[in-house]
Amino acid sequence: MITLTDNADIHLSSIFNENVGMYTAIRLSVNSGGCSGFTYDWQLTSEEEDGDHIIDLDSGKLLIDSVSVLYLEGMTVDYKKDIFGQRLMIDNPNVKSMCGCGESFQLA
Repeated sequence: MITLTDNADIHLSSIFNENVGMYTAIRLSVNSGGCSGFTYDWQLTSEEEDGDHIIDLDSGKLLIDSVSVLYLEGMTVDYKKDIFGQRLMIDNPNVKSMCGCGESFQLA
């Protein structure tokens, strides 16, 4: 199960509100790359693919392909905004370690 906090849902939904009619979903994928082996990839899209895991947002949908969902099982996504900036915070129990910059990770 993948969990989005209310703050994450509001933030992701706001992206659709800023781009009215251009996109219907955000696709989250796990791709190979970075110094630790894998990266999260966020893309705006209007196309669902066969096998997508779909999470309904207040506005739009979050799509996760059938392979990436295996690496994201148990993940929680939160949105934080403070004096240092704003960011989506991902707590993924499948991550063994992260690189120093926090952009890539190694799976357990």
